[in-house]
Amino acid sequence: MTDTAIGTTIGQEQRDEAIAEALMAGRSLQAVKREFGLSIAELDGALERLFPIDTAARFRMIKTDLGKLDRLTQVFYEKALAGCIQSGLLTVRIWERKHELLGMNAAAKFEVITAPPEAPSRHEKIREVIMRLTQPEQFQNGGNRPPFDDDGTVDVLADAERSKPK
Repeated sequence: MTDTAIGTTIGQEQRDEAIAEALMAGRSLQAVKREFGLSIAELDGALERLFPIDTAARFRMIKTDLGKLDRLTQVFYEKALAGCIQSGLLTVRIWERKHELLGMNAAAKFEVITAPPEAPSRHEKIREVIMRLTQPEQFQNGGNRPPFDDDGTVDVLADAERSKPK
């Protein structure tokens, strides 16, 4: 690099640092743009150099945050073990944040599937058949209906007979 290029780079770094200080002090982007006489493209370039948002920068930020969270966890975990309830709660929140940063916060989800309650079980069907055999008068509609009238009850008994182990 030539002396002019080095001087330009140092000047640009100093200007970028001054822009960062102005932004951190709470000045708006418009105010910083006017103060430093920047165009939109120059301001965007400075912001990109100051706060790069690429994969490598994201990983750096995550690693830095994880290191800080580890230090906080160490302090508050010791206090929690000593009996401080608030420190225990904070420790758990720190762990949650770490898991969120690492993408480990997705809980496994289970769905409970049950049989519809309106379907009678095989046992109930067989019991009903036995009751019809032993007390047919209770199951006849006014005496017109025979105890086993095309309702599948005989099929249930036949299926039960077929499924018996031999």
